[in-house]
Amino acid sequence: MSKSGNESESVIGLWKFLENKESYPHQPESVKHIQTHISHVFMVPPFVYKLKKPVDFGFLDYSTLEKRKHFCEQEVELNRRLCSDIYLGVVPITKRGDAFTFSSESPGRIVEYAVKMKMLDAQYFLYSYIENDTLTLEHLDRVADKLTKFYLQQEPKDDVLQYGEIEQIRFNTDENFQQTESFIDKTIENEEFQAIKYFTDQYYEKNQSLFNRRITQKKIVDGHGDLHLEHIHISPESICIYDCIEFNERFRCGDLAADLAYLAMDLDFQDRRNESRYFVEQMAQKLNDPDLTRIIDFYKCYRGYVKGKVKSLQSIGDENSPEKRKKLQQTATDYFHLSLRYALLGSRPAALIFMGRIGTGKSTLAKHLCKVLKIDHFSSDRIRKNLAALPLYERPNTTEREKLYSTEMSEKTYQHLFEKTITYIESGRSVVIDATFSSRSTRSELLEVLNSMNSNYMFIETQASDETIISRLKARDIEKDIVSDARLEDFEKLSSRYESPDELPDKYFLQVSTQTDLPETLEILYRKLAGRYFG
Repeated sequence: MSKSGNESESVIGLWKFLENKESYPHQPESVKHIQTHISHVFMVPPFVYKLKKPVDFGFLDYSTLEKRKHFCEQEVELNRRLCSDIYLGVVPITKRGDAFTFSSESPGRIVEYAVKMKMLDAQYFLYSYIENDTLTLEHLDRVADKLTKFYLQQEPKDDVLQYGEIEQIRFNTDENFQQTESFIDKTIENEEFQAIKYFTDQYYEKNQSLFNRRITQKKIVDGHGDLHLEHIHISPESICIYDCIEFNERFRCGDLAADLAYLAMDLDFQDRRNESRYFVEQMAQKLNDPDLTRIIDFYKCYRGYVKGKVKSLQSIGDENSPEKRKKLQQTATDYFHLSLRYALLGSRPAALIFMGRIGTGKSTLAKHLCKVLKIDHFSSDRIRKNLAALPLYERPNTTEREKLYSTEMSEKTYQHLFEKTITYIESGRSVVIDATFSSRSTRSELLEVLNSMNSNYMFIETQASDETIISRLKARDIEKDIVSDARLEDFEKLSSRYESPDELPDKYFLQVSTQTDLPETLEILYRKLAGRYFG
């Protein structure tokens, strides 16, 4: 609905009033106006005034002055639970004639309400510690202590506990999927969308007793709902966790794991995976909640997807420049990829071993997953040539190939591959391994290494028909940037040497055909990995 001329003039007059430093009782030196999709924020040191936009998104309704007043009051009351000294109160803005003022006692009518807060020092936000590379485990310990006290002091009743029921949680996840369908092939690929949805549905089906236990143990709380890096302030004197969800109870109430998952996911997004795992483990210990480490990946997948959805929605705003729209779209894609990673791998360090006969597409799949999931890729072809100090994209002559693919060089190559894998897993990082693994003894050696480290892993055998392999090998003669030296002339010999992987345990082994195009192959692979979730 369009505004009348007088209403538009009134709104413009209000913004001019708020952007004028002379309007504020404390006479600030400057005014900085920031907009979000639901708020106007005026930074006037040492205070901040926050106004709610008159919008109705269904899940959020600020459409009337009465509602904006109510939610301003809710914001102050709820946020004082975790940030008692910052929220100063709700300030009415009145208008008489063309003049605005901050006072309910002034003559005139109230036209808007603002939440008044103390301004927080930017250097102490959690994201600032990460940007400056000064984040310590002590910072996370302080956050954990604050949240532990917050959760343990609650005695949730039925009106809160209901938000732990699968039907309530599913309502939120289904809503997310519905609201992002229009972004398929824009910020999220269809095979990624389908895999995350499949993982979510399967998790509900396979873990009903876990969700019920969370309710029985009263792990469902009236939480924060938006617990990410920008909302956590850690100064030497105090810790403030602010800007919780006030506009919709179902976004704020739920499993405490859903609350904690937001921060853990944000740390992962900033490539602080070890810190993320440390934080979750600390919370599990402090809360005496062993199931937390089990269910956290489900909620991290959910939180990552929500961020992808929000960034996607922000990207279509009319106010965006082409550059900003592109940046928001890429950020949305990055969050969707993180959500996919939780669905396929969980949070613990994992090894995906792509194996199979030559020409079956293992390197294509391995490289694609590395790019999407942001995992390092170790290829036996590359390692072999690097060890021999040979150019990657040049096929050696016959004599050099005999040395390069000798038994001694192969053993050296796989040993180097195993050492890299061990180093990565021990440092808390995941890895994708790309090699033929034609020998049972070589596979068994890696299996023993992975089991000794108690790590997550999956052997993925790529398969294709002889006709398809022959066609692909022929194409290598004219393709560039091919590291592998295998060609059609090697097909029979190498195929005869490939020993069927019957010895690999079913729990850690799956097969995928690469006969179809890449998106369809990926959809099948993702579904198989999500169905075997091993976080």
